[in-house]
Amino acid sequence: MDRVFKVETQLLLGRLLTRSGDQAWDFVVPFALLSVFPGKLQIAALYYLIMKIGTFLVTPWIGKWMDSQQRSHIVRVGIWIQFAAVLGGMGCFYVLNDAVHGPGAIAGPTAVIPLFGFLVSFGVLASLGSLITDISVGNDLAPALISPDKLTHFNSWLRRIDLGSEVGAPIVAGGLFAVHSTQVPMAGLFLVAVWNLVSFVPEYFLLQNVIQKSGLHFRNINATKSWKELFHFNVKESVSNPIFLLILSYSLLWLSVLSPHGVLLTGYLKDRMSLPEVEIGIFRGLGAVFGLISTWTFPYLVGKYGLIPSSRWHLGFQGLTLTAGIVAFAAGSSVSVYVFLGCILLSRVGLYGFSNGEFELRQRLIPEGQRGELNSLSSLTTTLATLILFGTGSFLPNTDDFKYLVYGSGVAVLAANIVFLRWAAARNSEAMPGVV
Repeated sequence: MDRVFKVETQLLLGRLLTRSGDQAWDFVVPFALLSVFPGKLQIAALYYLIMKIGTFLVTPWIGKWMDSQQRSHIVRVGIWIQFAAVLGGMGCFYVLNDAVHGPGAIAGPTAVIPLFGFLVSFGVLASLGSLITDISVGNDLAPALISPDKLTHFNSWLRRIDLGSEVGAPIVAGGLFAVHSTQVPMAGLFLVAVWNLVSFVPEYFLLQNVIQKSGLHFRNINATKSWKELFHFNVKESVSNPIFLLILSYSLLWLSVLSPHGVLLTGYLKDRMSLPEVEIGIFRGLGAVFGLISTWTFPYLVGKYGLIPSSRWHLGFQGLTLTAGIVAFAAGSSVSVYVFLGCILLSRVGLYGFSNGEFELRQRLIPEGQRGELNSLSSLTTTLATLILFGTGSFLPNTDDFKYLVYGSGVAVLAANIVFLRWAAARNSEAMPGVV
């Protein structure tokens, strides 16, 4: 296989397989929930809330576990956890659908609540399996195998795959989910699940081949940690790590509602601004398109000025465009709302550019023995920011109060700029050759 595909190509192909399948499955899960529980949007919201909390609680353990295992074992566990989770989730949906809508339906809480609990558990497992695979490929295998001078170019292709899957996979998944059959209940969900399940097999063999052929199947590991050590999370130690401010600067951006894909902003545009669904859909699609622009601007600036300056300028550009957008939002006219949305789209260039930089800085600066722990810390902080954002949004009395979230988002992006500048100023350029 390595004669046909280079290492970079195999890693990217593996990423494409897992991202497209994950995006397709994630896209249809809320539709499947509403199909089983029509008119019960709160059930879908509860599913994602519990899933996020469960993922948040287990993530620190996952990172420490990864640092104590061989790479081939990590890939095997990550992929097959996802496989089992999707298969189990599909089974739960079928049983739930039969319990609620089938002959002799038993839709009482006694029957439904345990099944819903199993469904959420499989959702948490799918999320953790995806996290393991993402860290293994992007934050461990890539920096171990890709030469430093090619890393920015490789990461740009990773971002293009992620954004392309974000746009394309839901379109295909939506078409598949629309398939109905009198013989097979929830036939559309079944087709999407099969797509996701099948994608795990070639991904597994691609990654295992890369590990074996590249000589990464064995690495020196400290003594295997006990279960007690794996579950122990030292907050003080994590915060004092030099990389923490970099991670914090990125996680602060997740406290913003100013995203084309944000549920809260979408609800506001529909409920308060009365924008047509078509315009909102175009706005969401353009968010990914503008994000793709950064996959060219970022490597260009890195080649010309360096990694940290390119990251700083993209983050600053996001801050400037969102500030202009918030001013337009405060004006409150029918025209200014489109200026507001336009500024949000422009800010995606800065956001994704900075995301590329923060990702590559973690690749370069985190030592091999801590890649699992510190990269899972990054996931932990972004998940916490998401929970804070949705928790705050749930306490708003009415839609008009959304403006406070908008202004708060501006403060969060400004804080991200300040924290990153402080982190960059504290770094010794001699300790990071090729980074500045």
